[in-house]
Amino acid sequence: MKLHVPHIVSTIEAKFEAEGLTPKFFKLKPYSFFDSHSSGLLSLDAENCLLLEFATPDEEFPNTYQSSAYRVLVIFSLHQETDFSPALQYGLSRLRHRDIDRIILWSTVQVDQNIVQLLKEPRVDIFFTEIPTKEEVLKTKSISHFIPIESSDLLYSLMVNIIAERLIKRLRKLFHLILSEIAAPIYDKSYGRTRIATREFMEYESEKLNKLIKRLKQDGRNGIAIDVGCGTGRHSFVMGRHFETVFAYDFSPNMIDEANRIRRDKNAWNVIFLVNDFEYEKLIDEKRFYGQCDLVVASFGMGSFIEDTNSMLRRFYDWLKPGGAIFMSFYNANSITLNVTPSWRDSALSAQVDRENNSLEVNLTPKTRFNIFCKLFDTGIEGALNRIFHVDSITTYPMIMALLPNNMLENEFARASFEAADKTLAETKESQNGYYAIVIAHKSPQATTGYLNVNRLLAEFQAEYEVIEHEPVLSMEDVKRVVDSFPKCILKTLLIRHQKTDAFVAIVIQSDKHLDMQQVSRLLNVNRHHINFATEKEIQRIGFPLGGIAPFGFESEIRITKFLDTAIVNYRCKWLYMGMGDNRKTLKIRKSDFLKIIADYQRVEF
Repeated sequence: MKLHVPHIVSTIEAKFEAEGLTPKFFKLKPYSFFDSHSSGLLSLDAENCLLLEFATPDEEFPNTYQSSAYRVLVIFSLHQETDFSPALQYGLSRLRHRDIDRIILWSTVQVDQNIVQLLKEPRVDIFFTEIPTKEEVLKTKSISHFIPIESSDLLYSLMVNIIAERLIKRLRKLFHLILSEIAAPIYDKSYGRTRIATREFMEYESEKLNKLIKRLKQDGRNGIAIDVGCGTGRHSFVMGRHFETVFAYDFSPNMIDEANRIRRDKNAWNVIFLVNDFEYEKLIDEKRFYGQCDLVVASFGMGSFIEDTNSMLRRFYDWLKPGGAIFMSFYNANSITLNVTPSWRDSALSAQVDRENNSLEVNLTPKTRFNIFCKLFDTGIEGALNRIFHVDSITTYPMIMALLPNNMLENEFARASFEAADKTLAETKESQNGYYAIVIAHKSPQATTGYLNVNRLLAEFQAEYEVIEHEPVLSMEDVKRVVDSFPKCILKTLLIRHQKTDAFVAIVIQSDKHLDMQQVSRLLNVNRHHINFATEKEIQRIGFPLGGIAPFGFESEIRITKFLDTAIVNYRCKWLYMGMGDNRKTLKIRKSDFLKIIADYQRVEF
């Protein structure tokens, strides 16, 4: 089906209105532009671009803001562009000088990362979304605010709505960046200071972090710390007084500019601030952090702003040394404010959660408001944390002050009384109804030994092999992307635990096979309900990190029954690929040598 850009534009406009985003949070304005130097590529009008206009707090801070609006231009007509010639880049930079603060380019094709980074300099971002296939469209179960396309069949209308939804989802993430860009000049002076419950949380969070830093320092863990979503460096500078080096990241250039200004004033040269979008990009030189960090911080609700919680936690895990800690905060799904709605408008909170829409309404000033993505802390996130880390504490705060009007807390006696009550509730395990959730957890202090064991066995058997280095892999799909070989030559090792005996089973099969647990239970002569795949902590106990399980080299003290699929033996393949105890490395080994190393494994057809 041929896609018509005007249909995408009009559908997004309609969905913005249907979802209550316009004109409450921003206005849509007409825009036109023609650049003769770009061969007509930058010929813009209402059918191929959208201008979003966000109000700035210029009335409240006239000496800080020169303009009453922050303008974002979303261009749809370049969705198949890959070259981005110098003339086109020049045209985009000219656009930025016409009262446009940020440009978003929708793309349906992959653009070279060097070009993507080059365009970021003049604040031009590329949002990539694929056009759904017919099969994907037909499998779609629900669409929010379906907008029919006149004179089009249902299939085409569905496709346009799916694309529009994907773009709006990405734009909602952008709204958070715009909030940060606008708020940066007044962030430390105003945001969170006027709303007392928010201010009290920020101070309470700092107290909790300071205690953790002190504990880590006493244990000699004061090397490298990372602050993700650092803002203007509120916590980064505190960390800088205790750690040798602090790397602090934020997706807002304005926030980083402000942080660097403060850095110069403080002479805090061991705190390094960098612009980076953690959710959509690797950190600059991220490889250098693997296994090198003592502390990772993602504070002031940062945990709720990342959609893929599992990926976030695993990246943090990879960065940490054994025994290193994470300090994170989220907006809390069990907050009492989500069950009780006060009648007063004078909230003591700077932001209000909208659970139904997974969003957060942030009021910078009465006219400068934002609706941004927010994923609440719940049992799902708690489970993800427990699968990887050892959780030291989960504290929620504040509960009472989150319900009260701001003017009540302006009375110092009342504020101090409610603060004391909230702190008592926060330290009570049964009370988990505060507005924010603070999580402190650590990586197992025991280093995994599987990688060393694998290398020892390779040397012992004089195996012919090669090590393929790559970005960390967390799934078999990741492995297939980095290993250029047939799936039947790529092996995966599945670890199973018997709940009654605490014994483990290792089964080595080809990567494209799915394991039948009923067959395994019959093979072991046990009840199917008594066996399960090993948890991530159990995998670490056996000697391997997440995404790095090898078919040999297990911790010798743990009882493991080992099986090899006969299909591996029978398949004609000179080389085999497998994990080797490090999720950044894949072992390529001659098949004959591999079979010697695992000669004692029981051979079974799976």
